Amino acid sequence: MLINRFKNHIQESFPELLHKKVLLAVSGGVDSMVLLHLCKELTLDIAVAHCNFQLRGADSDADETLVINYCEENHIPIYKIAFDTETYAQTNKKSIQIAARELRYNWFKQICTDNDYHFIATAHHLDDQVETFLINFTRGTGIDGLMGIPEKNENIVRPLLIFSRDEILSYAKQHQINWREDTSNASTKYLRNKLRHLVVPILKQQNTQFLKSFQNTLTHLHETQFLASQSLKNFEEKCVIKKDDHFIISLEKAYSFKGYKYYLTHFLRKFEFASVLEIEKILQTHSGKVLKNDKFKLLKNRNEIIIYKNKSIEKHEYDINNVKDFSKLPVKLKVEEVLSIIADSDKNTIFVDCNLLKFPMILRRAQLGDIFQPFGMTGMKKVSKFFKDEKQSQLQKEHSWILVNGDGKIIWIVGLRADDRFKVTKNNQNIYKITLQK
Repeated sequence: MLINRFKNHIQESFPELLHKKVLLAVSGGVDSMVLLHLCKELTLDIAVAHCNFQLRGADSDADETLVINYCEENHIPIYKIAFDTETYAQTNKKSIQIAARELRYNWFKQICTDNDYHFIATAHHLDDQVETFLINFTRGTGIDGLMGIPEKNENIVRPLLIFSRDEILSYAKQHQINWREDTSNASTKYLRNKLRHLVVPILKQQNTQFLKSFQNTLTHLHETQFLASQSLKNFEEKCVIKKDDHFIISLEKAYSFKGYKYYLTHFLRKFEFASVLEIEKILQTHSGKVLKNDKFKLLKNRNEIIIYKNKSIEKHEYDINNVKDFSKLPVKLKVEEVLSIIADSDKNTIFVDCNLLKFPMILRRAQLGDIFQPFGMTGMKKVSKFFKDEKQSQLQKEHSWILVNGDGKIIWIVGLRADDRFKVTKNNQNIYKITLQK
């Protein structure tokens, strides 16, 4: 019996539902009404959430009435809401389907937060799984898309995925469960409905055990995905370094992997770079090429790829009116007055002649046309040329700070090179030691 299979399935795959509060998404259709009935029979701690999307006039209201009546008769808590779905879709330039999905799941999550529900359960079943597989297949998806609908996704669970539509329908008739048909499901306007009414019946006709065969295929795909994930993990461990808030991919190491483009593409999807053609292009292009999306930048830097957040720096320039202002800067610069040079200068420590310093100073990012006299040199040099000679990546250039004197002369490219014009001589008695503290 389906009820026994459902009980065993919950105990084996969803034991957490037996002692946690569960919010059921119930539309009034046969699938969700059967899920509601099954959960009630198992005496799970449930409540119902019903959305009226106001897309089908009186039919939408009748769906709502059915769900409310069932919950009242069985003393089940219910949350209901009406959405102006069409206005939301138009305002946000989304399809009706996407708009409805966003509205309902945002509302479900809010109910869980406000009322301490641990899980959201939906009534997706095996036929939905087939349709999703075919949709993703037609779109040229990778193995992740072919995996179909996950049984668990964060706090969303789908305990009916092992049951077919026919089994659910048969159970509803056997137990005289009332439900309502959504007439839009009969239309072949949408791709999912086309597959449901025109393609899947042919597949079932050709193979009477089609759904069982499909489940076997999903099992094989899960096993394949596991092997692929292990291989990807090995790739990341050998080729990817996380440094501060960015990632560095060694292309030299990546190229040693057969099928390296697959590994790179899969890893970069985490950062919403999904175009294989763009990734291939950046591999072949010169150093300094940048791809970017709303959240991240992808930089080709010689024989590596750097991924970092695409965020604009709120402030590019800071005024320094006195020594105390050094403590207010975005980088930690410690300033001390010393009597003599007590150690050699390095990238993180400089000694400067106090008599040459003029306030207000400025700490800022590099600008086009910046020039300075690198410590130990007699001539001037463009900062951009200095960065190039130091083999600084675009990321490093963007994150470099420059300390500028009150007369406009550069004192220090912080953490890289001091300006020779401010160096301490034997005659200096007033000396500042400035240290970059990591």
